[in-house]
Amino acid sequence: MLCTDIDLLRWEPQIAAEAAFSTQTLFNGTGSVSGTTLTLASGSLSTARVRAGFIACLSGPIVGCFPIVSVDSATTCTLSVIYDGLDEAPPLPVSPGAGTDLAVAVRSFFPQRKIVSDLLSRMAGVEPGGSSEILNVEAFRKPCVLGTLHMIYSAMSTASFENRADLIIRAELYERLYRKSLRGVIAEIDTDGDGIVNCTRHLRVIHFARI
Repeated sequence: MLCTDIDLLRWEPQIAAEAAFSTQTLFNGTGSVSGTTLTLASGSLSTARVRAGFIACLSGPIVGCFPIVSVDSATTCTLSVIYDGLDEAPPLPVSPGAGTDLAVAVRSFFPQRKIVSDLLSRMAGVEPGGSSEILNVEAFRKPCVLGTLHMIYSAMSTASFENRADLIIRAELYERLYRKSLRGVIAEIDTDGDGIVNCTRHLRVIHFARI
């Protein structure tokens, strides 16, 4: 996967709440937050297949969309607000506050991210699951984020009657940014599994040649 749900939150902090209909909703329930720990009142994160990197949408005393840094047990996970250092290893979560009787929904845009990730891989000449591998995956993060946001807002503009004009504008904006971001990407590809770059390929959509 070439981007994460956390990457999407950096561009659109409320995307998991605004586009709830187009997400995978893995869990709905109630819980409480103390420090950086979310504790569920009932249900199981394990059964719901919740993983680090997914998004917890909270409402009540705390309102917002927060990345799940780690799943610590069947009923507890670590949350954080979004900040630049969250990508560091190990991540240092920052508390979103404290509250009880919170409505909790855990969501992911995994299907959309998978579609765009596979498309970008194929544009680089790498078949997902094949023997070749893209080594500089970090270079693909931004195009994957922008392509995923374009897909999400396109779906929202089609399904929604409220704020449709605004959603269309945002979908078109992310499409332009996505296409622009592709121009500078050069894929470094390992074709034989030895971890060494064997070839490079440009992701330009259109190639011009003098005739």
